[in-house]
Amino acid sequence: MDFLELSNEQRRQLIDAQQVFAQYRPGSLELERLGSLIWQTSKGRRYLCEQHQKVRKSLGRETSELRAKKEKHDARKKELTTAVKGLRKRLDAMAPVNRALRLGRIPAIAARILRELDRENLLGSHIIVAGTNALFAYEAITGTLLDSQHVATRDADLLWDSNQSLLLATTGVPREGLFGILRRADSSFKTDYGLNPTNDDGYIVDLHCAENENFQTMKVNSGIEATQMPGLQWLLAPPHLDTVIIAEDGYPVRIVVPEPRTFALHKLWVSQRDDRDSLKQPRDREHALIVAGLVDKYLRRSWTTRDMPWLPKELKAILKSVFKDLRRKKKK
Repeated sequence: MDFLELSNEQRRQLIDAQQVFAQYRPGSLELERLGSLIWQTSKGRRYLCEQHQKVRKSLGRETSELRAKKEKHDARKKELTTAVKGLRKRLDAMAPVNRALRLGRIPAIAARILRELDRENLLGSHIIVAGTNALFAYEAITGTLLDSQHVATRDADLLWDSNQSLLLATTGVPREGLFGILRRADSSFKTDYGLNPTNDDGYIVDLHCAENENFQTMKVNSGIEATQMPGLQWLLAPPHLDTVIIAEDGYPVRIVVPEPRTFALHKLWVSQRDDRDSLKQPRDREHALIVAGLVDKYLRRSWTTRDMPWLPKELKAILKSVFKDLRRKKKK
């Protein structure tokens, strides 16, 4: 299979944007989480208060320790503000160049959703990106551009790791839940009966989870529920692929997707299921072969079960029957 590879100019620009973003992202996240420390006077006494957005909490009556805490906090905030502002200017200057070089790939709405999930520490820890949008990550790590017919989509498939869903109450998920996060990305998102949030442009977000005997749906403060689907636990088993891509708006965005070989095998397995929509089966197989081709040509990862110990017997059977020729090539 032939792939359109990035030019030297495109590669240089992508690498530069990723490097700037690697500095910008942690600084901007830390700055946001720092909040503000302010003095508040009550009955002639000063109290130090910590404020995050609209939430304010008292840290106690003024002491030398609290004065030192505020001084250290303010110095760090000033340092971060200067650094983040400078890096943001660089990203602003890079954005139109990224667009001109056709590096902007994932839809802007999907990028906004990913940024909000990243801000809430959900991306990678609780949620990964599955489906067509995952192809943008595989493009980026292989330095290729897939034809638009392969990556065109009007929805975002998010895979919820139900093994961690019980931690929602203690891992910082905001009170408005995932639906509230989507509405921060686009206030026009609406949902009926907790399923398939859709915005005014018809963009759909599907939240899926693996089958689990002890599964508890994401009902607490969530606004929407995850749909259980067979086989998705296999995408959660291996180490995820965590990378940075460029969105249509020209700005970098972090994305976390399934391990590419497992993604390809799972897609093939889905395409062969009797209960799979017959209209979707050819596209499933097409995506599987595309990702397998990228792995074989650019990533040079082994297709042996020894190097993929997480594979279940179902995917091992797919590997044995369909990828026999790929494995034979690797041995030559």
